[in-house]
Amino acid sequence: MATKKKTDAQTTSKSPVQTVTTTSNESSNKTATEKGSIVETHVVLVDGKAAKLSTNKRGFVTFTLATCIDSGELELRLTGNDGGGLHSKEWLSVTAIVDVLNVQVTDKPFKSTVFKSVFKGASANNASFLAAVLRSKDINLIVSTEKSQYLHMIPNNYESVRDQLLAKASAK
Repeated sequence: MATKKKTDAQTTSKSPVQTVTTTSNESSNKTATEKGSIVETHVVLVDGKAAKLSTNKRGFVTFTLATCIDSGELELRLTGNDGGGLHSKEWLSVTAIVDVLNVQVTDKPFKSTVFKSVFKGASANNASFLAAVLRSKDINLIVSTEKSQYLHMIPNNYESVRDQLLAKASAK
């Protein structure tokens, strides 16, 4: 069953809606009308996890793929890291991520740093954690190269995978 989530990750009901709790002292994408009120912001499509890129530091990065209720846009957020490394928890436009991927040359490897432009936050881990998520079975927009686990390539089926992913926004 899908769950309703608060930013503190507590389960509160049975609907697949991501919520943000705001008070007059907190910042968020929404402004609450009353102190402590809950504002629904996203319909969760996937709560997933992705293996980290490094083979030395095994573990997972968790993420949420959701549709923004206001804009209808598909968005992705890094939600956790079992190794404790810091990262931004902002919602990222999947369209912006796809725009970055669309300009990559199909047969040419690229580094995770190409994803820095989709983040407002400046954590050093953001780009590589996002790359790990984009390699996950739930997203599958990039693949690793044979030469290095830190380099990525556009897969042969990129267009169909991209189109299926983007169609999830209108499916809900």
